[in-house]
This record gives sequence, structure tokens and C-alpha cells, in this order.
Amino acid sequence: MSNRVVNVLAAASVAGLMFTLFGMSAGAAGAADPAEQVKDRQQTMKKLGGGMGAVAKFVKNEGATAEDAAKGAEAVLAVSKMDPKKIFPEGTAVGVADSAAKPELWKSWAETQKYWSAVQPAAEKLDAAIKGGDRAQIAQALGATSKTCGSCHEDFRVKKN
Repeated sequence: MSNRVVNVLAAASVAGLMFTLFGMSAGAAGAADPAEQVKDRQQTMKKLGGGMGAVAKFVKNEGATAEDAAKGAEAVLAVSKMDPKKIFPEGTAVGVADSAAKPELWKSWAETQKYWSAVQPAAEKLDAAIKGGDRAQIAQALGATSKTCGSCHEDFRVKKN
């Protein structure tokens, strides 16, 4: 066989392998179980809430260290950078597992994205305040971040009992 034929066959084999690997994984992701997606979202939100809690404990002098607060802010920032479509896939509203997400979250997706896009700048300010070390600034940034998160909860999450 000539080198050209070998190269064409090799390229076709690699392309086929990539299609099989990536095509199957994309299909598998599209067919994810909605109950599992809700569980994943809840874990993501617990990570964010845990981070906020660590910062709050530091601000209130409730046993958290500056290092705990920094790790908490990093967790909040990491979640804020996530794609909201991956956190809130369609088909995971109230009625799926123990989801508390109202259907309006998807019906008003532009509003949802507006809320979500406000989280990252707030989380960045929180992270910067912690790095600055001034508790008053940290408390202010924590309050602003909480308010940002809460605005979405007010509109798009069923109230907890």
C-alpha cells in the first residue's frame, strides 16, 4: 500500500474512533436521568451554600478561620462559573425527584440567565474581599452575594417549609 492510502485509512480510523467516543458520550449526556440531574444540581447548590456558610461563620467569629472563608469563597466562585444550562437542564422542575425549581425558571430563561450572570461578579468581589482581609468588607460582599442568590430563589424556587 502507498503511504497516501495508509494515511487516509489512518485518518478515517481516528475519525471513526473520535465519533464513537464523543458521539456516544454526547448521546449519553442527552439521555441523563432527570432525577440524577436534580440530585447533581442539589449537590452543586450545597457546595455553593457550604461556601457561603463558611464565609458567614468567619464573619460572625463562629469558629471558621480565614483559610476556611477563602476555601468557601473559592467554592462559591467555582459554582458561579458553571454553565446554568448544565445545572438547570430542562425537564428537572418541581415534580421530578425532590426538585424545588419552578417551571418559570425555564419559561423565563433570559431572566434566569440574567440572575445567574450576576452571581460570578458578586462571587469575585467576595473572593477579593476575603483576600483583602477586612471583615467589614467581607461581610458587605457576603451580603451582596447572598442577595444575588436570593433574588433567583425568590422567583424560581418553591419556598421551603
